[in-house]
Amino acid sequence: MNVEHLIEMVFQSGGNELHMKIGSKPLMRKNNALKQMDFPALVEQDMKDLQSELLSEDEIAKFEKIGVYESNHFGKPPCNFRLSLFHSQQKPIAYIKIINSNVPSIQDIGFPESAANLLSAAKGLFILSGPARSGISTSMAALVEYMNNKFRRHILVIEDPIEYYYQPKESIISQRQFSKDIYMIEQGINFAKRMDVDTLVIGDLKRDIPFKNIIEYVAGGHLVVLCMQNLGFTSALEKLIFSFPESYREYVNVVLSENLIGVCSQALITNTNGRRVPVHEILIPNKNSAGIISMGKYSQLRNNIATAGSGSILFDTDKGRPGSVAEKLAKGDLEKAAADAFLEYYKSTMS
Repeated sequence: MNVEHLIEMVFQSGGNELHMKIGSKPLMRKNNALKQMDFPALVEQDMKDLQSELLSEDEIAKFEKIGVYESNHFGKPPCNFRLSLFHSQQKPIAYIKIINSNVPSIQDIGFPESAANLLSAAKGLFILSGPARSGISTSMAALVEYMNNKFRRHILVIEDPIEYYYQPKESIISQRQFSKDIYMIEQGINFAKRMDVDTLVIGDLKRDIPFKNIIEYVAGGHLVVLCMQNLGFTSALEKLIFSFPESYREYVNVVLSENLIGVCSQALITNTNGRRVPVHEILIPNKNSAGIISMGKYSQLRNNIATAGSGSILFDTDKGRPGSVAEKLAKGDLEKAAADAFLEYYKSTMS
């Protein structure tokens, strides 16, 4: 079995994941759905061939010893990819994620320019949120590239894993991978202080985030882009504030009221043809919403969205503003059944 041939088939088919397990046919994920590939069920020798093809002898020995292995493969035909190996019932399983070598633009992925424009700020906190498989990592990369093209900055990106490499344009970009380059997020924040970083970007690390360190860093006059796994801007803000003890929340409310430049939450809605359509919910704070935040009354932000900053929208707004579900429906990008199912799920998360 030629693993690179399988990867090429997934890549050429527009898939983004390859799953391999002994006793099962290879599986390809495309448009968020897994389907079997037209290959025989894998046998033990196939998994040994995969390791021989993609790992060195030392790496094979390390995997056999600890049972887990992860690595990025850049510059390998036909595409960049991330390999994760682990054991289940003492049998190896391989997960390969396709990584596009081209960094997407905000236009490529339909990210709202009104939200991206907020990153022209010299300081403050911008939160990018969304549930699992909502394209947060891709949107983060597009925002980094947006800044790279527009501003002369030193941008530090902390992520796990590194999925895109950026060519310096107007900016200098440093990338540090969690568990390889740094072992605590606090290390990355301290590095940013010492190296006079202009913009700190913290990716979706899927682990506990030291919000206290981030809030103090923002309060010190720095610009931070923070990724979080939450659906809706209210959920993201409440997760942040409730991570602090009650005695500390008044201070955090004040910091956020003075320094929050925006929250953009995104989701991907899948039509029956398998096409995934991005939708967004955006809070752009103004004096009115900053006052609500300073009092810690985050649940009132939705009800006052009409008086928030220009460009603020809800997923379920009926005004058809750009990026909303209603606007995508009106343009024919979304199917009504898919949109209704998403909105029903969204409302259930707020109850």
